[in-house]
Amino acid sequence: MMSEKNYIPEPEENLNFIDVHCHLPFPRPRKNDILPPDEIQIQDYLKNGGLYLITSTIDMNTIQLTLKFMKNHEENYGFTCGWAPQTITFTEITIYQKQWKNWVDFIDNNQEKYLAIGEIGLDFHHAKTLKERNRQIKELNKILELTQDYEKPYILHIRNPSKNDIDREHPNHIFNNFNSATEEILKILKNYNIDSKKVLFHCFSGPEEYGTLLPRQGFTLSVPSSAYGFSQWRNVTKDTPLDKLVTETDSYYQHPYKRGPFNTPINVKYSIAAIAYSHNISQKEVSKKTIENAKRFFNII
Repeated sequence: MMSEKNYIPEPEENLNFIDVHCHLPFPRPRKNDILPPDEIQIQDYLKNGGLYLITSTIDMNTIQLTLKFMKNHEENYGFTCGWAPQTITFTEITIYQKQWKNWVDFIDNNQEKYLAIGEIGLDFHHAKTLKERNRQIKELNKILELTQDYEKPYILHIRNPSKNDIDREHPNHIFNNFNSATEEILKILKNYNIDSKKVLFHCFSGPEEYGTLLPRQGFTLSVPSSAYGFSQWRNVTKDTPLDKLVTETDSYYQHPYKRGPFNTPINVKYSIAAIAYSHNISQKEVSKKTIENAKRFFNII
């Protein structure tokens, strides 16, 4: 898809912002690693308008990286405890159970240290077979059963299947439908009576009708920095009420101009510019409201 950045005003100077979902620190990309050091990234963010930075972990390894990083960043920095669907699909079975047990022990005994449970969810792109998808569903149920009484919000990773992600052995299965991951996770949340006001759809990518349907039900949607340069990310929330939106980078993914491992948290200002453009309101108004929304959702500062 061609970038549309030339049609949208650049982020204004002196904006404030909160990146509700990044990956800092995170295992560095093996190829083309031109990212600034982690310390430079967070200093740049906080000195240039960032009020608070929230990083999302995906397993015990990233939790340990984050805890080490936090020793020098106790203020204006927090994290969420995730067990991502990619972790479920790609972790070798021989080591999965040990890592899972360690994760469960951590989240159960350290609830005062983290802001939310996530990212968790379903990814029917990386899990292409019915067996893999059912395994993600099984593990997600285990997470919700374990944490439903924690009084913590949830951060969801949801990726519906594309037409290239059809399970060839089960071509007519409902999980091949374009909205199947979203529908399945909504059913699971309902089964556990999870309060929709405590649920954030991270890096929301649609389908577009859910951009209005989900907020009406109480859910919060997060707009990635890539919404600035790619209409597919921007249009799915163009009709979402502003009081149900927050901003993120998902860095080092979701670059404002192109896909690739080069994004940093300060680029969350491009999320603000994208929302301002799609809602035809000022960037200052978007900044103010999305900061309020993030503070309320995560109960921070």
